[in-house]
Amino acid sequence: MAATIVFIHGRGQEGKDPQVLLREWCTALAAGLHVPRLTAQCVLPYYGNVLHRVTAQAAREAAVLEMPADGAEEVPFHPFMPEDVGELERLMLADLAAGTGVPTEMLGISDVLSWTLARRLLTWVSKNTSVDKEIIKVFLQDVAVYLSHGRKPVLDEVRRLLPPTGDIVLVSHSLGTVVSRDLLVEDAVRRRVVLWVTAGSPLGLPTIQRNLLARGTRHPGVRWLTTYDVNDIVAIGHPLERGWGTPLSQVEVENRDTPHAIDRYLRHGNVASPIGRACA
Repeated sequence: MAATIVFIHGRGQEGKDPQVLLREWCTALAAGLHVPRLTAQCVLPYYGNVLHRVTAQAAREAAVLEMPADGAEEVPFHPFMPEDVGELERLMLADLAAGTGVPTEMLGISDVLSWTLARRLLTWVSKNTSVDKEIIKVFLQDVAVYLSHGRKPVLDEVRRLLPPTGDIVLVSHSLGTVVSRDLLVEDAVRRRVVLWVTAGSPLGLPTIQRNLLARGTRHPGVRWLTTYDVNDIVAIGHPLERGWGTPLSQVEVENRDTPHAIDRYLRHGNVASPIGRACA
């Protein structure tokens, strides 16, 4: 029996139609394979609304923050998020800054950045990567919420929507690569995965590595292909092989003006072809 392609989407998908998303991923992959349409069975376990609800719930349950006086600099990125989310945001921002070559003196000496320093780093990273500050901030928030509050409900939803039997080709993007790595902790899932693809993955960030279910850079033991664009800020930390080990194939691509877009990743033949072969 041919394997089923399971697409695990990234952040920012709340309020979208899962069937439309599935068609978009399938269209991009078919283009990469140079075929009019996919013949393989494909599913997209949709968790966008689950993560959105978790984020809203975390904000409702957070203690009311005492806002600083006018003119004070110590202002969080997201004033309605609990402190554990904010701490992860600052740590991941330090990882991004280190990966983009920030001068070491800007990182400070403590393990956890102040919000004042975090804002300076955010400005530096934005200027040196040409990525808008707001895009960086929402990425940090969504990953931090998943790691601190959303992991169980998101994994429960993804697990519920997986095909019940048969081999799987797991194709994941952005935050979905973190969700996938957590999913691969489960023997029942891992044994079925014949290929794991990560596109635009933040698994190179030390803070994310420390907060996975399998902490650190523990290779899940499945065939793994990771693809990245050097201009994709989320994929800072690539190539991954030095930290994660093998078997790990790494494909560097050029996604032009949208370096993080999943459709650009899947339209590359050297990304799509291994997926097609694994489904056979």
